[in-house]
Amino acid sequence: MNQPDQPTPSTDAAHAAEELRALPSFEETTSKLDSALNSITAAASQRVGSIVWVNGTNEDTGSCPAPYDKSDGMSAYLPNRIAENVVVSEDDWRHVLGVAKDSAATVGATDVQTLKDGPRNHDVWFTGTAGVFIKVSYKGNLVVSGYTGCRLPQGKGAPT
Repeated sequence: MNQPDQPTPSTDAAHAAEELRALPSFEETTSKLDSALNSITAAASQRVGSIVWVNGTNEDTGSCPAPYDKSDGMSAYLPNRIAENVVVSEDDWRHVLGVAKDSAATVGATDVQTLKDGPRNHDVWFTGTAGVFIKVSYKGNLVVSGYTGCRLPQGKGAPT
């Protein structure tokens, strides 16, 4: 059983570093992720005209969790995009979800996890390599979230 505070074994760290070198840079991923989140919010705004988006205060940049903890990798949570007290019909939700799926694919987040899927109660995650994700949820508030996963900064081994 793995202990969460145990350092990553060197063989795992070497494999993780190799994986990161094959991925887009931290800067490129951050830019693409921001564009993806903007595409999702734009699609929602087109379908539901009353939406007013605000950015959350959750933005954070830091190092990477295991098994990438021994790499030069960085990760970032982008600010949540939040539309409070909006009415999103099921047809509108399906449209927004389709745009989210396409947008998530642009950052390699192609695995879909549906945590909730009921009327006016949705929570869907799109995940990919090294932790990248986009999350879209709705329960009176529509929330769009994104995380870069672990990526190497330009100049630290990421492809150019």
